[in-house]
Amino acid sequence: MTAYTNHSSYGGNFGKEILKNLKICDSLEIASGYFGVSQLKLMRKELLSIARRGYCKILIGMVLKEGVSQKQRNELEDLNSALQSINSNSGIFISLQKFHGKIYRFKTRGTETVYVGSSNLSHEGFYSNLEFNTLVVDIASQSNVTNFLDKFFNPLSGMSDSLDSLPLFIKKKRTIELKKESKDLNAYKIRKSSFPKTIPTSTVTIKLRVDDQPISSLNLYFSKGRKSKAGYTFRKWYEVEITPEKSEKKQVDYPRGEFDAYIKDGKNYYKIPMIVSSGKGDKAITSKGNRHILGQYMK
Repeated sequence: MTAYTNHSSYGGNFGKEILKNLKICDSLEIASGYFGVSQLKLMRKELLSIARRGYCKILIGMVLKEGVSQKQRNELEDLNSALQSINSNSGIFISLQKFHGKIYRFKTRGTETVYVGSSNLSHEGFYSNLEFNTLVVDIASQSNVTNFLDKFFNPLSGMSDSLDSLPLFIKKKRTIELKKESKDLNAYKIRKSSFPKTIPTSTVTIKLRVDDQPISSLNLYFSKGRKSKAGYTFRKWYEVEITPEKSEKKQVDYPRGEFDAYIKDGKNYYKIPMIVSSGKGDKAITSKGNRHILGQYMK
């Protein structure tokens, strides 16, 4: 196994290995959880040269929901514009769900060199942090990595999109937005004496498939958002719907239309107006007028 750890006794600096491949490759694909502005600036000349020889694609995996600094956004937008001006196959891409992996794929005269490991696309990841990265030499493993990247960069897969379609928010603004949302649920608190004392006559069970469907009605925050002429309007963290499967809607007393939900949560009691909507089939249950209320209770 060939390893690069940024330790002199165990393969040395990963950045030197990356730089060696940048100078000779025809095309490049990078998928990294995070990135550093200084490292992109240092690599800029080589990245543009690669785009002229073939193509250069860089995907950043953790920034869509976590946000970026103004400096980071400026650097990504500037590099994306420069790459796309060379050819349309190059550019910056953003993962639509959190991707924390690190993959570096070089194409050189019909052959491929692939590295996977822990180093982000940053000066720290390439030189100063103690990391572990390895050259993938097994043919089957290399094929798996290649197939994954091919799908990841494919716009039809729904896994990523170009930076042009996904304007990144500045971290500070997003934090303020979340704090404002968190106060709304308190408006629906009621006294214990107002909570119904009657015994329920039936039970409806709906499975919450959060792990199976990380991008779903329960996690609208992780979806692309609502598309408009200006781009995408991101969903807020607490925006939630409960979407049952077809068999679950056949249960006796499955709700239809509007109703009130009485909820006991520890010492707190709530009365939340609810609605079953989303077109035909009564397929989505959420808090009426504001999906964030149900989301705040659940999350």
